[in-house]
Amino acid sequence: MSKKNSESCISILFKMTILMTILAIVVIGGIFFAYQKLNEFFNRGGTIVVPDFRGKHIVEVFKTKPAGLDIVRRDEKFDDQQPKDHVIAQYPEPGTLVKQGKKIQLSISLGVQKVMVPDLKGNSMREVDLALLNSQLVPGDRAYVHSDEIPHDKIVGQSPMPSEEYGVNKQVDLLISLGRRPESYVLPNLVGSSLDEGKTKLKAWGFNFGRIYSRKDSSRPKFQIISTSPSPYSRVKKGEVVSLLVSAGDDEGTAKAEDLKKFEIFSGAAATSVSVSDQPDRPVESAAPPRILIAEDAGSPAIDPDVPAVDLQPSMAQKEISFVMPDGFMPKEVKFIHITNDGRQQIYAGTHKPLDLVKVKVPHVPNSKIQIYINDVPIEERRID
Repeated sequence: MSKKNSESCISILFKMTILMTILAIVVIGGIFFAYQKLNEFFNRGGTIVVPDFRGKHIVEVFKTKPAGLDIVRRDEKFDDQQPKDHVIAQYPEPGTLVKQGKKIQLSISLGVQKVMVPDLKGNSMREVDLALLNSQLVPGDRAYVHSDEIPHDKIVGQSPMPSEEYGVNKQVDLLISLGRRPESYVLPNLVGSSLDEGKTKLKAWGFNFGRIYSRKDSSRPKFQIISTSPSPYSRVKKGEVVSLLVSAGDDEGTAKAEDLKKFEIFSGAAATSVSVSDQPDRPVESAAPPRILIAEDAGSPAIDPDVPAVDLQPSMAQKEISFVMPDGFMPKEVKFIHITNDGRQQIYAGTHKPLDLVKVKVPHVPNSKIQIYINDVPIEERRID
């Protein structure tokens, strides 16, 4: 009896296992079937690849979007990269497969956030940094210029201009004052003046005299100025120190060889000219050649203008320079300065009427040049090839 009951229990358990298995299969199949039906219901139609709308204008997006997609604006915000009304981002991402009727959400740019540029003119750099920080801007490139109106280290100008709308965190370029431009003048020629006279003139012109050097020079009176440093006719700033080289006469001078290198030795000269206005009926070519007088050396006086011209350097080739005096009403002083690697030398000085033709022979030194001055103002420079 017990054996029969045991077989009956095993049979019941087996049947129940089979029934449970069948029931599980039916449930899983039903769920899968239902999922398929629901998927077909909610995703009716074919699939579409979502295009890349980023960086495109919203109008272009609507023109080029595939049929079956809906475009909606998710949000709008300021953006430094994309111009106004252009797409910043999208959802779903480009390349996603979606069914027809899917909504594509877009983030649209409002453009760069604008702020008003402050007026920085006349402000110090500390004030500029604070003003730009408060305006959400940053300093940009800096340039410097002399200004008679704006003090040193203050702002002369800016870019962009004040009250202009400008992007947040953009750079503002600044033009900064260096203050007034230092005044500079042409240093007149003091060669031949006495030491006391030279000091007086320097003080009157607004210059300061520096060290005084002397060298032996029997041809010049004692304490006569031989040269200056900076050299005559150089452009110097007001208040600049000018050193003097004077004659020690027959005495030994104080200047050493390295001291003399600071000075460009000048020697005076005289010459004549051909006046164009005085000879209207004669061509310039037929005019008598002018007398050219050249000093023997830096320590020699000018040759007497009444004696014939003499070539003091017969072994050196010479070149004739012609110059016509500018038109006007008054005679003017003209000077010819010869500049070589060894220094500067005044080779001609004279006063002439307007339109006079001045002819001067200069040593033909390669890579040298002649500077021409009218009333101590440089007006022309010519190279000696």
